[in-house]
Amino acid sequence: MDLHPADILINIINIIILFILLRFILWKPINRFLRERAARVRTDLENAEKNLRDAESLKQEYASNLESIEAQGRDMMRDSQIKASEEAEDILGEAREKAKNMIGEAKERIEEEKERAVSNACREIAELATDMAAQILKREVLPGDNSNAVEDFFHETR
Repeated sequence: MDLHPADILINIINIIILFILLRFILWKPINRFLRERAARVRTDLENAEKNLRDAESLKQEYASNLESIEAQGRDMMRDSQIKASEEAEDILGEAREKAKNMIGEAKERIEEEKERAVSNACREIAELATDMAAQILKREVLPGDNSNAVEDFFHETR
């Protein structure tokens, strides 16, 4: 193959013209595309950083809210335990008061029963004494009769 300097020169001129034409035709759109793409990437990165900051602030807010809620829960639990203790103490106080009243009423009833029993015993003793006196007066009184009557009286009362 024969290379002529004119062919080489024509090829070089063609390459330069092609380069210049491609530069004017394609360089601006490609350059614009690359600038727009870089701007989009920058915008996306800025949005991502903003979203990350927002997420961090939300995370901190969530953590503080969670701590606050946990503290409120502990406070509510403590308050309910205190209230339950107070109610239990009130119930125990009422039960003690009722028990005191019941014991007092029982003591009163026992005292009444005791008085009735003593009263009944006195009545029975009086009746027995009257019966014994009647038995003694039915016949002549001798010292041995008195001791026999007393022994009979105590024998009957047993």
